[in-house]
Amino acid sequence: MTADQAPIPARTRIGAAVGLLLLSPICAEYLIGYDQIISNPLDMLTGLLVLGPLYGTVAVLIREAARRTGRGWPTMLLLSAAFGLVQAGVVDQSLFNPDFVDEASWDDDRLPTFVAGLGVSVKHVVGFVGGHVIWSFCAPIGVVESCVPRIADRAWLGRAGITVMVVLYGLGALVIFKEHSKHFLATPAQFGTVALFALGLAVAAFALPRRRPGGGGRPRARRCPSPAHRWPLPRRTARSADPRR
Repeated sequence: MTADQAPIPARTRIGAAVGLLLLSPICAEYLIGYDQIISNPLDMLTGLLVLGPLYGTVAVLIREAARRTGRGWPTMLLLSAAFGLVQAGVVDQSLFNPDFVDEASWDDDRLPTFVAGLGVSVKHVVGFVGGHVIWSFCAPIGVVESCVPRIADRAWLGRAGITVMVVLYGLGALVIFKEHSKHFLATPAQFGTVALFALGLAVAAFALPRRRPGGGGRPRARRCPSPAHRWPLPRRTARSADPRR
């Protein structure tokens, strides 16, 4: 059994997963600094009770899905885009709600690229989905994996852990959906369009080829050629080979 195949201590695996669970919402909501609760540390800690299940569980599940199936960053990028669409188009509906933020800057950002037939702003689609891909999911995954390089390409959770993540995400998403659906609800066509694109991204993510076993990026060791191979000796003629001459 090689070092890469050795069993991983539970505390190491769970510690890495919990770290990702917490870092994801911190990157998504707090590091950017646009929320009013940034100035209140107590509110920030309380916010993690909702934001952790909403963002962190997704980051953990995306990583687990990719690593368990022998895939890497291309798959994680596509799954992040799929979940980004779901977050912005279904969970909080910020893609479609014209009054999602009660500020004049909201319309200033939304209207110049607004597509009336779809009810969305192209700028918001790129900004929201791209923001989720980078800040909510991929950047935290990259940071945490770099902290535990020995197990970066290994699964961290078992079935019980994955089930916990799915349940937590469902609860967090339900809380946010109910909160944002009090005064606005996207149309069935809008929900269906988001689901269709998200499904397409997910299918594309798992259609990518698996990585070759042992192809973790480490260069394979090569045997050093013998001096005779590197420096061929000149051929001896029959005259020079004769000891009498």
